[in-house]
Amino acid sequence: MILCIDIGNSNVKCALGELSSHTTASFETEKIVCTSSFEGFIHKSFGSDVWRKLKGCSISSVVPAKNEIVTQVMREHNITLKRLDRENCALDFSRYSSGLGEDRGICCVAASLKHPLPLILIDFGTATTVNVVSCDKVFLGGAIAAGVYTGLKALMNRTAQLPPISEIADAKLIGENTDEGLVSGAVIGAACLAEGYVRRISKELGKEPTVVITGGNADKILEHLSFEFVYEAQLLLEGLFGMWE
Repeated sequence: MILCIDIGNSNVKCALGELSSHTTASFETEKIVCTSSFEGFIHKSFGSDVWRKLKGCSISSVVPAKNEIVTQVMREHNITLKRLDRENCALDFSRYSSGLGEDRGICCVAASLKHPLPLILIDFGTATTVNVVSCDKVFLGGAIAAGVYTGLKALMNRTAQLPPISEIADAKLIGENTDEGLVSGAVIGAACLAEGYVRRISKELGKEPTVVITGGNADKILEHLSFEFVYEAQLLLEGLFGMWE
């Protein structure tokens, strides 16, 4: 039995079991304040005897401070912890000179093992990331933009008259009022961003790439995309479980 943990900027998502059969749980990242708070969440979600059942734990984290708390808990329970090893995995990350979010790396590895290369992976999460893998399994880099809700929240915080948007309803291309205009900008804008990057990257690669879409906000964008793509809702989870296979 494996425990997979994805520590994102907004939420911590966990899955216990194996890829074909697992139980999931999630809570807000900001609620991890110490080891006892994280253990309490795990006990509430999976039972207090979870530690004796575990074969190991896979983790993806983009929040270093929270990552340290989880790592300490696993150490205290003698649970083997696996993370993305950029030096020893299915892709060559050596061309990317700066730190790379583990979620981006894991998703790119998982996608490249399932789909023909070259590949463009677009992840609609807290941030919208565009990631490119070459035919020879090299991670070339990509782009990072504000996510759907992140962009909306930025507008709410920086303007005096724009109303708050808590839920994104069906997006219209031409919004007939301010609320619809904000939703159009967030959703259709994200789709246009994706389309522009796919078109330009395809031209630069000189070959038609496989386009893979994932991320927590992807379901709001899919119907507005005008190019061919493969939707992988559980890509990060597949990658986390895949570390043990």
